[in-house]
Amino acid sequence: MKDCTLDNLTKSIADALLAGINANGHASLVACGGSSPLSLYKNLSVLDLDWSKVSIFLGDDRIVSSDHPDSNEYLITHHLLKNKAISATFYPLKDFEIDKDEDRYPFDIVLLGLGSDGHFASLFPAQIENNQAFDVNASPAIIISQENLGSPSYKRLSMNLSMLLDARRCILLVPNTEKRNIVERAFNDNKLPLHYLLTQQKTKIEFSDIDFK
Repeated sequence: MKDCTLDNLTKSIADALLAGINANGHASLVACGGSSPLSLYKNLSVLDLDWSKVSIFLGDDRIVSSDHPDSNEYLITHHLLKNKAISATFYPLKDFEIDKDEDRYPFDIVLLGLGSDGHFASLFPAQIENNQAFDVNASPAIIISQENLGSPSYKRLSMNLSMLLDARRCILLVPNTEKRNIVERAFNDNKLPLHYLLTQQKTKIEFSDIDFK
């Protein structure tokens, strides 16, 4: 991600969190895993923000122990929940209780990464026939895979598309030309999970490489 894009994205997310705090007394960020957001998390962690009023969630995770290097919980703990952001409240996805957390919707910011197979969060091509996973009108749910998925290959849990889109802003991280090509292909290819994110009308999708350059 280019430095100017990273700076613009960091400021935009900070402004959204501050607006949430000013309007509601609290703000929420749904974070993603992978390598793409690491520089962004570093930038966010040093911002002068009342992090004690920010709740951080995970859109997805691998079903491994929280101290496992392949855990997104581990990644967030080591790359975002430090410096000034250490006072934010973190909710591991495995502990997320949909009914009890209803007052947290809509999320202020949802960050999504993108895989080479067109998956986002942990919603993979093998799950496309699962309406609960990809129907934008489905009830909020945590989708738990019955088989190992992705690379590294683990069973996964993920917010469904409906829950991810219950957000004031949803930003897709597109860090390079390869990922941009996947985005362009996904608009017309309904075999790619990303197709269902891009073609829905519920929530506008912002693209890191276009909207923050």
